Amino acid sequence: MNKNDQYKKQLSYFGDEFGHANKYKLDSWQKSYIERIKKYVLGDSHKGKVLIDVATGSGYVAVEMAKLGSNVIATDLTPEAIENLKKYKKKLSLSNLKLIKCYAEKIPLPDNSVDYVIANAILEHIPDEKQAIEEWKRILKSGGKMFITVPLKYRYIWPFLWLPNYVHDKRIGHLRRYDLKTLKYRFKLPVIKVFYSGHLIKILGIVIAIVFKTNKFDDYFEAKDQIMQSNVYGANNISVIFKNEE
Repeated sequence: MNKNDQYKKQLSYFGDEFGHANKYKLDSWQKSYIERIKKYVLGDSHKGKVLIDVATGSGYVAVEMAKLGSNVIATDLTPEAIENLKKYKKKLSLSNLKLIKCYAEKIPLPDNSVDYVIANAILEHIPDEKQAIEEWKRILKSGGKMFITVPLKYRYIWPFLWLPNYVHDKRIGHLRRYDLKTLKYRFKLPVIKVFYSGHLIKILGIVIAIVFKTNKFDDYFEAKDQIMQSNVYGANNISVIFKNEE
């Protein structure tokens, strides 16, 4: 698949997904990501600093970081995602939230202009991986932090989940998967923290939610998943926090 075909597919898939979003809400797994970003990326002196949420998607990171007082820039290529975030910005009176429609690997910001880069579930979708990584490093200030989440390589996933994950990868437009060694090699930045998520207990929770059409147990299964966040085997995703010391 060439670059243009990949982007057409992505715009169609995510345009449909975000086009059906009618209100802002936080799911249990999203709350976990917010807590990790707050604790390990922002720290205690983040107010007034610049954070970019690359490929914001549902916009939950951008909204919650703006609520905390960071100056947030949210980017996305999908018009529906940008329109949704405009509504959330107005409804929640988030004057410190700026929206930019652009490619994740071509961001119209100056060099060394942001303190934090958040790029969750986007690198695996981008045809030119190297260009995206260099772009995020370009805009990140010296001493700044970068939070990356990507799908984990199959060798760490339970074999009976390989087929469902393969189908999911094809459906959603994943071009590749990663592990810690690969990410260290690609980014060439010091690692502060590593998290693994989407363990078997979390998959069980998702199945229960679908079968019984209830989300009342989501917090329980998310808490169990967090207990295992240091375990690579059996996880489905890896999150890495890098620090720019250049």
